[in-house]
Amino acid sequence: MSSSFIDVIWDMVEPESDTIFQRILYQIQQMNQDERNLLIQQLNLSNEEQLLNYFSEPSIPLEEFASFRVHKWLLLYVPPVMILIGTIGNILSFTVFRINSGKVSTYTYLSALAIMDLLVIYIGLLRLWVAQLSNFDIKDQTNWTCKVVAFLGYVCSDSSVWLIVAVTLERYIAVCYPLQAANLCRIRKARFIVFVPILALCVVNSHFLWTLELLHVVNNTTEPMYICDAGHNFSALVNDVWPWVDAGIYSFVPFVILSILNGRIIQKVSVAKNERKHLLTKDRNGKGCNVRKHSTGEVSRKLTMMLLLVSFTFLLTTLPMNIILIMTKSWNEQNQQQRADFFLAKTVTELLMYLNHTINFFLYCITGRKFRRQIFLLFCRCFSQPDKNGDMARTGLRTLSTAKNNDSNIQVVYRSAIRSTTPPFSV
Repeated sequence: MSSSFIDVIWDMVEPESDTIFQRILYQIQQMNQDERNLLIQQLNLSNEEQLLNYFSEPSIPLEEFASFRVHKWLLLYVPPVMILIGTIGNILSFTVFRINSGKVSTYTYLSALAIMDLLVIYIGLLRLWVAQLSNFDIKDQTNWTCKVVAFLGYVCSDSSVWLIVAVTLERYIAVCYPLQAANLCRIRKARFIVFVPILALCVVNSHFLWTLELLHVVNNTTEPMYICDAGHNFSALVNDVWPWVDAGIYSFVPFVILSILNGRIIQKVSVAKNERKHLLTKDRNGKGCNVRKHSTGEVSRKLTMMLLLVSFTFLLTTLPMNIILIMTKSWNEQNQQQRADFFLAKTVTELLMYLNHTINFFLYCITGRKFRRQIFLLFCRCFSQPDKNGDMARTGLRTLSTAKNNDSNIQVVYRSAIRSTTPPFSV
């Protein structure tokens, strides 16, 4: 069996020397190969040579570098704002789309997307923030939380992305193949299809239930320290192979698919817009007969614009994460300044990724006038006070007429905005 780089250096150290570096080298030499690999990973290093350089170079605290202080500040103050905004936005989005999911199949996908985004925020971002505040991570507490939290985190984040792909594909069919859309884009089919990527991703990520385990970490304190990481027999799979597989599932492949579909949708919408403008100019006398058809086309166009904005936001917020992944694999220099810069870059790209799961509500509000109206009506229902007869107060109600008789004035109030059933909704 060939000696490792650490063992070779250890043999070259003079026995009588008693430097700090020699003591550290002795501790590392006593570790088995899996423990060394875990230490290398925790320090964001690539090999044993970099591990030696890490302990042999003059150590400057990371807190001395501005980039590291910005990294800590971002992790401390940005996540709570995103958690608050994402929670409210995703709950409101789910409520509106769930109420109207029986009208348009697209809303089935968007309501499921809101739930997945909410889970990503609480499983990932909230855990990240709590760890920053208290150095407590539920993932590192027990063996089963280590496995389950990792499994759910990957499944929810991947499902969110592929639901965007599914709804974009449906919009592509509706725009580019309108005749087939009536059969393919049905509400019942959407309710079945929405579970397909979720179940498939559960199977793909199920390996975390046996490849991860709680490992004891060697430290200088009397209290034992544990970390959730790959088991001894699965280090190469989890730490070397799977990051690239996950990058393909979460970002690379969806990036390509969404780019192609969005390009075709934009092209088709542009052609349709020119044709509609030509027809309206050519046949002015028939404009009154085509008002309803034009209105339907306008609703479809607005829905398409909304979904395009959601797709492009995903592309923009996840692209930096891809770049960081590639850079990490080719990162050779590991001095303290570069480590501080790397921490900052990783934090910024990670927060951008979570931003994608936070801001969809605002994208819907920007592009959807009727979505904004539904939100307004929802608030009217929540904040209106019942009157003495148990009916809703006059918020959102319209007085149509006032009738008088000999004894008293009777005000007849008819409901217009708030009904027991929600009016037809489109974006």
